[in-house]
Amino acid sequence: MNLSFRLITPQANRSYSFRRELLGFTTLWHYHPELELVYFMKGKVNALVGDTFRDFAEGDLVLLGSNFPHIFKEQPEYQAANPTVNPYGLMLQFQENFLGKEFLEKPETIRLRHLFERARRGLLFKPNVVESLQPVLETLHTQGETRQLLMLLDILFTMAETQDYDYLTNQDYFFHINDDDEHRLARVRQYVYENFKSKITVAKVASIANMSETAFCRYFKSRTSKNFTRFLNEVRVAYACKVLHKPDTTVSDACFRSGFNSLSYFNRQFKAIMQVSPQRYLR
Repeated sequence: MNLSFRLITPQANRSYSFRRELLGFTTLWHYHPELELVYFMKGKVNALVGDTFRDFAEGDLVLLGSNFPHIFKEQPEYQAANPTVNPYGLMLQFQENFLGKEFLEKPETIRLRHLFERARRGLLFKPNVVESLQPVLETLHTQGETRQLLMLLDILFTMAETQDYDYLTNQDYFFHINDDDEHRLARVRQYVYENFKSKITVAKVASIANMSETAFCRYFKSRTSKNFTRFLNEVRVAYACKVLHKPDTTVSDACFRSGFNSLSYFNRQFKAIMQVSPQRYLR
């Protein structure tokens, strides 16, 4: 099975990615630098996590470490018996240093540092831990950005302080990533984050990756499961969301300040990515 690198785009006004979504439609075994917390709320899925095949169902809570290979797929037997029930869950993705490089160096956060180290083998938390966190997990989506961040920290510290979990992989499991691949994608990502408000061409990013345009387009799609234009639009739309939160901002302001040069194209891409028009988002 081929392994793909996945680019995670932080959401507007957040230093992490947070979604409640259908699970099981990922077609590629993949990894990313972000840790991933998944709370399974409905249905059942088959999974390949690290070197282990597992089934997850409603009420399961897992934490996957940085660059931990995984894939979730619908469980055929369950779907056949329950065709109207789609696997559904909460997913949080965040960098180890999402609160700053010095955050994990504080004496108060040493347990978090140890939690993130343990998560490199994947963690499945036992029912008593899930039960204690359930009220927080199921109301997280109703909160504003600041309250949501505090609740996320509450979840992580609860995980850090418990011994009630099982590892998802064998004791000697270790996954080695291709450093050249990682650095090449990191250079491209950094260039996009620093220049997305300006015109960005495939020719330029291909040169940063030391590749021809055709080779770069194939490479980027194979490693990230999306084409480069889609990734660039996701970054620009995330920034547009941030702009739209500011007082007296118009959709046109958000469009041109985030790097788009066509209002109609911006509207189409915003709706495709956010599942809502910028006009409705503005309300």
